[in-house]
Amino acid sequence: HSIIDIKNKTHLISPRIIFGAKAYHFSENANNQFKAIASHNLRALPTESKVFLSVGEIDCRPNEGIIRTVEKKGLKLEAVIEKTIGGYVEWFLNENKHNKHTYYFFNLPAPTYDTTISNVMNKKVAQVVIQFNKVLMNKLRTSKANLIDIYSYTTDKNGFSNKLYHCDKRHLDKRIIPHLQRQLI
Repeated sequence: HSIIDIKNKTHLISPRIIFGAKAYHFSENANNQFKAIASHNLRALPTESKVFLSVGEIDCRPNEGIIRTVEKKGLKLEAVIEKTIGGYVEWFLNENKHNKHTYYFFNLPAPTYDTTISNVMNKKVAQVVIQFNKVLMNKLRTSKANLIDIYSYTTDKNGFSNKLYHCDKRHLDKRIIPHLQRQLI
């Protein structure tokens, strides 16, 4: 619920949270509750709205999502991330054909170092976030969507949160907004 300026025009950020949604949910072929809610939310917006999309943090947690899938199924990390992001981005782009919104996909912020898990697992989480962001950036280069970089503002030299913008272990607060606003086109 913050106000931002884009090209000298004031906009109100009006969150439409989809609790528990992972990029994975949008990459699946089958319809699901997360896609249904997102579709409803996108269609409820005025045509040609500016839409911020922030999905993927849950996918990169140590006990669920990408890391767990790779460990359980013996898959390659890069392949899982490519498939997840490819499906996630394509779903949103296809969903946008009628609405003609301008999409701004956020990359992931640097993760906070979690003292309740091992150093090895913390490093794995940090590497997954880096790889996720790299694949997302590459995917968006060939699409009609924009990337908003929050990672570079939130990371320290080790790939973990610099604690300047996190309000808790997972979420950023409004102090990040000036960095977002400078990237809006």
